[in-house]
Amino acid sequence: MNYTLNIKKNNKNSLCILLNGKKYEVNSQWLYEHSDNAEIRDPYTKQLLIEAAEINPSLKIIDAQIEKEILAITFSDNSQHNYKINYIYSQLKKAPVSDNKYLWNKKNLKVPKFNFKNINNKMLFDIMTSVDKLGFCLVRNIPKKKNGLNELMKLIGPVKKTNWGGIADVKNINKAYDLTMTTRGLENHTDNPYRSEDFKNYPRTIHNDLNLLRNEDVDIVFLPIENEILKYKTFYKCPNFKIENILCGKSRPNYFPGVKNIVIKLFDIVQADNSFFGEKDYQQLVVIKKLRDELNFGTKIIPIKTVRNKNGLPLSSRNKYLEINEIEIANKINKICKYLIPKVKNKLNTTKILAHAKRELRMNGIDKIDYLTILTDTLEKRRSLKSKSRIFIAANVGSTRLIDNFPI
Repeated sequence: MNYTLNIKKNNKNSLCILLNGKKYEVNSQWLYEHSDNAEIRDPYTKQLLIEAAEINPSLKIIDAQIEKEILAITFSDNSQHNYKINYIYSQLKKAPVSDNKYLWNKKNLKVPKFNFKNINNKMLFDIMTSVDKLGFCLVRNIPKKKNGLNELMKLIGPVKKTNWGGIADVKNINKAYDLTMTTRGLENHTDNPYRSEDFKNYPRTIHNDLNLLRNEDVDIVFLPIENEILKYKTFYKCPNFKIENILCGKSRPNYFPGVKNIVIKLFDIVQADNSFFGEKDYQQLVVIKKLRDELNFGTKIIPIKTVRNKNGLPLSSRNKYLEINEIEIANKINKICKYLIPKVKNKLNTTKILAHAKRELRMNGIDKIDYLTILTDTLEKRRSLKSKSRIFIAANVGSTRLIDNFPI
């Protein structure tokens, strides 16, 4: 490949690259967002860990060099980033924007405007269509109160960063198999602090989910009609396990029965060779493994590592309910639990250590701690230092319940 490059001397906000005879001008923020650095992009899933809005708008390119097909850039924040030239070229020469996208500028743009006071299903669909086509829309008369934006967000559901945890599963499948399939079910056991126990009030996010999955090149989406999946009968009798009564199951006794019933129907209908479940919901992962073994389902359960932001907070749809100051508090959970690992690694009696950690969590604004404990990877009491074990925690930050676990 033939290439030359030059930093624009007038502002240093962009880089001119000549690739195969065609000139491209690449903005510094675009380059930063496409970096493979671990604090920007998860090395395992390749998911972006920052928002574009977090990148300094005045970011400069201090230096750029190419050696052995690698573009090395130093930015004004003193960070250094390496890019494969083939990757940069593949991004720059992408096919034209599809028909449902619209490239706009200030002169030709007519801003789509909506009045939240008149919100209905059609308006919600038009809002999402505008976001898909233009990248934005204007919604007026959002309630002027704390968390007022959540009145709209609870109708739309998780978007962007809040959905990466789910999309990460899809990306891992895509690495290993030619055929990608995922389910975006509406389970009546799913947590949502803004809904009542009436499942009819749970927000439907199918329009947004399908767009996210389309962007990840998913081949098939299993999307059954709610009434059909609820009426679907199987010959399997749902077993019960002791591990359902600890951790999350202790305070939420109806959670795992709901999980098992849905998963049994899913496994019976889809009959997938491989099923992927995240390690963030570790108790759920162990329950599903036992369910597969007990009922002799032919699918292989493959755990997916927890995807985290740059501060260690797991990426979850629940995060959207956190206020800015609450996100800072939630980040402390990861920091304090990581600090615990070397302290408990070589000790079986950890009562005092965990009690001190709970006090530290409360001092840092963690309102309610459901549990902070150490169990083996099979969710049994840790009786040997040789046993693979984890720190498990569930706590509330404000009204939002967060769960996490950390291998020791």
